[in-house]
Amino acid sequence: MQVELYTDPQAFHSLRAEWADLLARSFCDTLFLRPEWGAAWWQVFGCEGGLRLLAVRGGDGRLVGLAPLFLAELAADASQPLPDLSFERPRPNPTATLHPALLLVGGTEVSDYTDLIVDREQAPAVYDTLFAALMEQVPGWEWLDLHNLPEASPTVERMRGLAASRGLRAEVGREEVCPFIALPATWEEYLASLNKKQRHELRRKMRNIEQAGHVRLLEVTGPEGLDEHLETFMALHEASTPDKASFMQDPRMRRFFRLIATMAMEHGWLDLSFLAIDGRPAAGIFCFHYGDTMLVYNSGCDPQAWPGLSPGIALIGHCIRKAIATGRREFDFLQGSEPYKYDLGGRDRAVHRLLIRRG
Repeated sequence: MQVELYTDPQAFHSLRAEWADLLARSFCDTLFLRPEWGAAWWQVFGCEGGLRLLAVRGGDGRLVGLAPLFLAELAADASQPLPDLSFERPRPNPTATLHPALLLVGGTEVSDYTDLIVDREQAPAVYDTLFAALMEQVPGWEWLDLHNLPEASPTVERMRGLAASRGLRAEVGREEVCPFIALPATWEEYLASLNKKQRHELRRKMRNIEQAGHVRLLEVTGPEGLDEHLETFMALHEASTPDKASFMQDPRMRRFFRLIATMAMEHGWLDLSFLAIDGRPAAGIFCFHYGDTMLVYNSGCDPQAWPGLSPGIALIGHCIRKAIATGRREFDFLQGSEPYKYDLGGRDRAVHRLLIRRG
C-alpha cells in the first residue's frame, strides 16, 4: 500500500469523489465524515499549515484509507490524566503545558462522530499502514488524540493494539453517549414502544400545543430565505439556555452553521423546521437526513415565551413522525444524555476517546 500526505486544504475538494466512495465502504458512513463537512469545518476552525491528511491507496491505486488529521498545540494541565480539549473555543489555563498533538478534522464541539475512514474489506492492512505512516512520515507530534470515535468502529482496538506493539502508552475513555431510536414502520408502533407514562406525556404535550392557538409547522424546503430562517433558529437557540447562548454568540459558530446549512441544502440533507404559535416562532430544530437516519443536530426554544407548554418536545414528536413516514430507520439524537431523549425512547450508543502518547 502507498501513503500520500496532504497538507493543502484543497485536498477536501480534489479527493471528494474518492473520499465519498470510500466512506460508503467504511465502518461508519456518517455526514460528519463527508469531505464537504470537513471542508466547511476547516474553513472556519482550521489552523494554517496544520493539515496532515493521510491517504492510503492499494496496489491498484484505489483509495482504501483516510486519516483526516491536523497538527495543533494541545494545552494540558499536568495534574489531569487527560487534557481538556475544546479546540474550537480554547480555554485559557495558566498552569497548562502545550503539547503538539494530532487531532481529527471536525473538532470536538460541532462534529458528533469522527473517525479514521477505512475500507471494511482491507481494514487490518489499512490500519497497519496508517499507523506506520503516522510514526514514520508525520513528524512533530507527541500525542495522537482521537475524539468522538463511534462504538461500531474498530479504530480504538486496532490503534491501541498497534500502539502497544511499539511500546507506546494508550488511554481509552467513554467520552459521551448518542441516544438513538430504532424506528418502526408506523407512528402507532413507535407510540406503542414507549411506556404508558412516556406515551401519555408525548401525546399530551403535542395536544396542548395544538390547542394553544393557531399552530403552524414550517419546514424549510429550499434555499429561498434560508439566511432569514437561520437567524430565527439561532435566536431560538440562544434563548434556550445560557450555555447555548454562549455557544451561538461565538461568531465562528454562527459562520459554521451558515456554511453547513448551505452545504446540506445543496445536497438535500438539511431538515430545518419550526413550530409557530399565533405567528410567533416557538421552537426550531436543525436536523440532517443522511442515508436512512435522521440526525438531530441542534434545537432551540424560548422557555419564557410559552410557560406551561413544551413546543420543543412537540416539534421533536413531529420530526419523529416525519422520519417514520419518509422511511428512515433511525432517529439519532447525537451527543448528550438529556432526560427528554430517553423519555422519547432513546437508547445509548457510546463514543470513545483514544489518546496515544508518543514521548
